[in-house]
Order: sequence, then structure tokens, then C-alpha cells
Amino acid sequence: MEAIVSTDDAMDGELDFTSHTSSNFPAVLAGLKLSLAVTSYQAHKLFFVRSDGKKIDINFKDFPRPMGLAVTPQQITLGTLHQVWRFRRSDAALDLVSETLAEKTAADACYVASACHTTGLVNIHDIAYGNKGLWIVNSNFSCLATLEPDYSFVPRWKPSFISDLLPEDRCHLNGMAMLDGEPAYVTTFNQSDVAKSWRDGVKDLGTLIDVKTGELKLSNLVMPHSPRCYNGYVYFCESGHGLVRRYDPRTGDVVDVIKLQGFTRGMDFFGPLMFVGLSKTRNSSVAEPAPIAQESAESESGIWCVNLTDHTVVGFVRFEGNIDQIYDVAVLPGVMYPELFLPDDEQSMTVFNFPPLTDSALAKAGVTK
Repeated sequence: MEAIVSTDDAMDGELDFTSHTSSNFPAVLAGLKLSLAVTSYQAHKLFFVRSDGKKIDINFKDFPRPMGLAVTPQQITLGTLHQVWRFRRSDAALDLVSETLAEKTAADACYVASACHTTGLVNIHDIAYGNKGLWIVNSNFSCLATLEPDYSFVPRWKPSFISDLLPEDRCHLNGMAMLDGEPAYVTTFNQSDVAKSWRDGVKDLGTLIDVKTGELKLSNLVMPHSPRCYNGYVYFCESGHGLVRRYDPRTGDVVDVIKLQGFTRGMDFFGPLMFVGLSKTRNSSVAEPAPIAQESAESESGIWCVNLTDHTVVGFVRFEGNIDQIYDVAVLPGVMYPELFLPDDEQSMTVFNFPPLTDSALAKAGVTK
């Protein structure tokens, strides 16, 4: 089954893209009343995977190197090349959705640019909301950080083996799992304190680290990404093997959930289902290819839906063309057909959000009627 592509929102460069889905995937999304937000840093795209129950629609938005996603009921936050953007849900803006889109189907949620923080080139990876606001994985400085207006970032934690906060991407700290509002686990490619050592080194030195204790929980992982705490377990991608794995912090046991034909990265959950991103293997500046690339000449890109009860594939959407690298995947529950206005869109400039002017506000400002 093919999907519809909303080309009116494509980036300025040529978009070479098609997609195919399992026959049930449109009905799966519609039946669950959800859509997916996905980032592809290689294609400079944030996009939504939407369904009307019969077909999939892929709606693209252009950003420089979009990476981590953090979703709450009222906003979508996106980390990009050197900025973090927040988009506030504003369904009043639905009236401004283009007539072209309205003819295809009615959008049921709208997100409007509301804030931006410039971080500089920190090589942002995972992002997530916690008790101290938005946490980011600052891969360039090998640390976890939060954001404050007066600073590019505020360092909050680093692995014990990292001696200095320098923009050297020493261990490729990339993934972050939150638990009870605090970072709980991170993934790294190695435990080196040498600039960009992970690019030229062996592939099986990856780690899963307990943030609170600094304890190394798992080692000898191959290019791990996307740790997520869910239902008492820590799920993570051992990307170099095309695996999604499950770590039990109570027993230390590790179970392989599923092996897919590609580089696993990006993960979110809904009930008993897991949505995981899959990227094609590729040539890069990393010296030695991942094992998954050596196992098969063919690899796939897309989003796979997996049943966590029996570890089977429920459905999928597969991408072809130049959307071949997926970084993050986020579920938008209760939203079937989202629309997002870019910061420079005219619609973003004509949607306003402000509290009422009350007598108490006037009095606090020292103003009398």
C-alpha cells in the first residue's frame, strides 16, 4: 500500500520519496487514534505520519538537522542543528490550515511556533521534559544539560570518565531515558576521554549507564541508542545489530525484543505497542561499518510497530528514496491528523496566546483604572 506525501510542505531541495505500508498500518493508527512525529536529520525533515483509516499521509516540515523530540499533550519540542524549538498546540489556528490540506482531510490538532533557544553546535541528540524543565543530551560536550535563557546550556551531569567539558564528542553520549522526572539511564558508544575516539575505534564498546549512581549497567554494546524506561524495564536499541533489547534493572537480565533489517534508532510506546525507527545502513566517517551492514547488503528505513507481549511485528511503513536515516519517533496520542506551522509561516505570526488583563494584574503593575 502506498502513502500520500504532502509535498506543499517539502523543503526547498528536491524530495525523492515514496512510502509503502503493511495493509493494516493505516487502520492501526486510526484505530488507536494517534499519529507519529518523526525526525530525519539526513533529509532535514520533521514529518508526521498520519492516517484517515484507509491510507497514510506523510506531511513534511523543513528544519536544519532535526534530531530529538519531546512531546507533551500541549506541545512538541524539537532539537535541531543549533536551536531548540517549542511548538504550542493551538487548535484555534485550525481555521488557518490551507485549503489544499482541508480538501484531503480535516486536521484535528495544530502546533504553532512559540519559543526558540539557541544552543550553538552542541550536537543535540535525545531531549525530554523532567523536573528541571527540558533536558538535552549534549553529545558535543559529553554531558546532560538543561536550558536557561542566559546560557547556551547548563551542564547537569557527565559520565565519571569524562574529565572536562570540551566540544570534542569524546564518547558519543547520545541517548537518555527519563524516570520520575529525572534522567535515569544514558547510552554511549564507548568510555573514552579522547576527542571523537568512537569514530575510529572498535564498535562493541557501547554502554548503558545509571545516571544516579554512575554505575555501568551494560557494556560491550554495539552503537546503542534511544534508551526508554517503560513498564519497569529499560528498552534500548543496539543499533549496530538491528536490535531492540529490554533490560530489567531488578534482575540485570537482558532480552532481545526484536531484530529488524536496518539500524534501529528512535522509540516510543502506546499501551502494549512499541513504535521503533529503522534506518538504512550507510557509508560514513566512522571507520568500520556496523555489523548489521555486514550481515546483509539490503537494509530498510521506516517505522515498525511491535507487539511487546509476543515481540511480533504488528505493521509498518517503509520509506524509499532520500528519507533513509531516522533519528527519533514520538507518538501523538489522541491526535490523528496534526498540522504544524513553521516559525516563518504567516499563520504563526497571526496566532496569539495571552492571559486576560485582570484587576489584580493591573494592581500588581501599579496601574489604576
